[in-house]
Amino acid sequence: MTHALVLAGGGVTGVAWETGVLLGLRDAGHDIIGNLDLVVGTSAGSTVGAQILSDTDLADLYASQTAESHHEISPQLDLDALATIFGEMALGGTTTDEQRVRIGELALAATTVDEATRRGVIEKRLPSHDWPTIPLILTAIDAVTGEFVTWAKDSGVSLVDAVTSSCAVPSVWPCVTINGRRYYDGGLRNSANACLATGHADVIVIAPMTSGPSPIVDAELDELRASGSTIRMIVADAEAIKAMGPNSLDPRFRRVAAEHGRRQGRIATF
Repeated sequence: MTHALVLAGGGVTGVAWETGVLLGLRDAGHDIIGNLDLVVGTSAGSTVGAQILSDTDLADLYASQTAESHHEISPQLDLDALATIFGEMALGGTTTDEQRVRIGELALAATTVDEATRRGVIEKRLPSHDWPTIPLILTAIDAVTGEFVTWAKDSGVSLVDAVTSSCAVPSVWPCVTINGRRYYDGGLRNSANACLATGHADVIVIAPMTSGPSPIVDAELDELRASGSTIRMIVADAEAIKAMGPNSLDPRFRRVAAEHGRRQGRIATF
């Protein structure tokens, strides 16, 4: 049996919550990381995927999420642009390159911090800047063509650049330049991109999904089940969603997000 872990998007609170879930699972006797054959990371999940495969202990990663000090920065949000962008994702994602091109146009035109500043944040998030031994697939979108792309160890892209591009929420953070092209957050295809785990018998999906159920994500999970995969999924419950607040990019809620993730991991039915 092959095992895949899918880590979905969810902002800085999503990073904290997912880390807490994984530690809570370990607390309950489910140390899943050592059995993995693949990790798929999208947006926040790209950060967590790179972190947990860096040989850094989960307890140390959790401690960094609950600490008062951090290297995150709070963006200035363009609410009109965000409303337009997420209007393209009425079903929880996008299905065409044309939709993703329209989002890319907004992303490229947005006023954000510069690429170097944002990349510096991601550099400090990652305990190691080397691609891990266990296969790790990270997701992004070409801002000009709308093409959905994946990064892996053999892509010729640095781990830091891959994670930064996967976390580049359009109109919030700058698009990331890789080999002369610009990329933004793979979560704009959908928050999980679970289709990348096709072929694995056991697929664990950890997804904050604070905006509610996503028909597009659900459809991919149904396809995985139809292909023979067993799906085990943990999403943020109502208590966690309330505690984390409406802005998943606010680093002030990292601690409470991590604590609720750990609580959920400890009680998850596995």
